[in-house]
Parts: sequence; structure tokens; C-alpha cells
Amino acid sequence: MKRLLLVSLLVVATSVAAQNRSTELDKAYQDARDAYNTLQQAIARRDQSVESLPGERTGSAAGGSRPNENYFARQAILEQDVDTARKRYEATMKRWNDLK
Repeated sequence: MKRLLLVSLLVVATSVAAQNRSTELDKAYQDARDAYNTLQQAIARRDQSVESLPGERTGSAAGGSRPNENYFARQAILEQDVDTARKRYEATMKRWNDLK
């Protein structure tokens, strides 16, 4: 009788653990998808912002103009956003792969 009870408890515990693992795997997959979408959006924002905005160019003595520090600061922020999104995506993919 004790053996039957022990086996029953083991079956229930295994079932609960499998459900928890499945739930964690589903959450990790969704997190990875969200992180991927965020990364793609950050890349698109960076790629669409190559042109300088008003106030981001300084005139030169030769009559032309060149990007100024405002332009480079904005580009650095966009690049930092891409790097942050990429790191988040890599971390979520690692978590998902570890759970698989």
C-alpha cells in the first residue's frame, strides 16, 4: 500500500514538474519573440535615421556643411539602443535554449 501511494505521488509530482517546465518554455519563447521584435525595431530606427535633422549640420568655410556633435550624439544613442536590444535578445535566446 505504501508503495502504491509513493508511486502515485511520484506520478503527480512528475506531471506538475512537466507542466511547470512547459509553462516556463512557453514564456521563454514569447520573451525571445518580443526581444527579437524589439531588436528589429531598433535596427530599423537606426537605419532610418542616417540623414541629419535640422540643427545637426555645421557650415564649413568652403561653403559646405558637415554633421556636428548633435548628429553624432543621436547616432550614438540609436546604436546603444540596438546594442541593448541585441543583448536582451541573446539573453532570452540563451534562456529558451537552456530550457529546451
